Amino acid sequence: MILSGRNGSVLYDPAGTTPVEVLSLNNWTLSTKTDRIDVTCFGDTNKVTIPGMKSVDGQVAGFWNSATGASPILFNAADATTPGKLKLVPNDTEPTFFWTGLAWLDAEITVPVNGAPTVTATYSAAGPWDFMP
Repeated sequence: MILSGRNGSVLYDPAGTTPVEVLSLNNWTLSTKTDRIDVTCFGDTNKVTIPGMKSVDGQVAGFWNSATGASPILFNAADATTPGKLKLVPNDTEPTFFWTGLAWLDAEITVPVNGAPTVTATYSAAGPWDFMP
């Protein structure tokens, strides 16, 4: 079933246990690219590769909102010396579909003269990640 992303969510817990929703976000991406190791040998008629390690990383984005505490959560996570638990849900009406795992975050804020300040955080896996279909 194809559903709108408007009901998606991002959850985070700095303690790495039970993530809670980070409000005022409106976008997230997830990449699960796998390295390809070149094992091309003499006589091969083309390059040959085998799968290596999978990488899990991406970005979350939205608006600065000091009232909800959401934006400071991202900047506190960027300063953390231990990874937190991140959970990404494509649509809350299907809550059993999500990706989750420990992650390192980096945060950024953009403040335009004519617009709402936006926040962006990039993340990368700090341990195994799970997809729950």
